[in-house]
Amino acid sequence: MQLTTEELDPIDDVTQEVLREILESDVFGKFAILADSETSFIQAASDWQPTDECRQFLKQNDSDPWILEYHAGDTNTHFRANGYKTLNDLIDTFTRYLIGDDSWRSNIDWQIANV
Repeated sequence: MQLTTEELDPIDDVTQEVLREILESDVFGKFAILADSETSFIQAASDWQPTDECRQFLKQNDSDPWILEYHAGDTNTHFRANGYKTLNDLIDTFTRYLIGDDSWRSNIDWQIANV
């Protein structure tokens, strides 16, 4: 799988250790995409804005608010997690996706996204 981020060069054949190191260090920027192919991927983007909702999320979770989405290559459907997610949520979900542990799908409530 390939990891693409805002601030780093793409990493082909990313390992679990490298993935966790990059995401935990928070040096990757405002988005990350972990792709199995061009049509099968999971992605996250920071949605920090100077709003009361974002400030409250940061205060409660010690994390910027993140939007989490995935696209399964065998369908034309794009999914978005309900509500904001923390950086720790992203690390867990991306790690499970990388190692082929499908529990990430049931650990989060998903809705069909309008893209």
